[in-house]
Amino acid sequence: MTRSILLVDPDRAHRAHLARGLDANVARVAGEATDPDEAMRLAAMTRPDVAIVATYFQNGEDFHLVGRLATEHGIPSILLSHAGDRTVMTRATQSGVMGLLVRPVDPATLLAVTELAVCRFQETLALRREAEALRRMLESRKTIERAKGLLMEMEGIAEQEAFARLRQKSMDTQRPMAEIARAVILAAEVSGRAR
Repeated sequence: MTRSILLVDPDRAHRAHLARGLDANVARVAGEATDPDEAMRLAAMTRPDVAIVATYFQNGEDFHLVGRLATEHGIPSILLSHAGDRTVMTRATQSGVMGLLVRPVDPATLLAVTELAVCRFQETLALRREAEALRRMLESRKTIERAKGLLMEMEGIAEQEAFARLRQKSMDTQRPMAEIARAVILAAEVSGRAR
């Protein structure tokens, strides 16, 4: 699979060196940006697989850009740094960077780190989606339990009957049980019977 790469570096010579190091069968340059604003515009237009971001922008713009590319466009980033820059390494581990390259960059390393960054980012997104699904499921269960308790109290019925009513209403209306449970809770709140 050919990967598309956004190069973000104010130094034209460095961008050209990176572009020359890409094997056209494995990766291609989707765009070249000299600053974070241009990078965001190009990211929206070209939708690259990964961005390589130089670390010498002012006031932490490089790390801010990495976060924006990930959250706004779903694009992982690799930082391009100078050798021995411990500050960059520390900040990189805290900012969600998917890879780090140290100048000078050889083509084999560039391609390997690019592929690893894309794979790790996809794994991270999958884990976040799974965590969100679990959070929603837990929230739904809590809502159903509360509605079940309210039905038991208001109707004087057993837990199994309360659950059966929620389930039946869900099937009759073809709506999720959690939605039916929220309606029961709202009705109880409006009538002043919710605890």
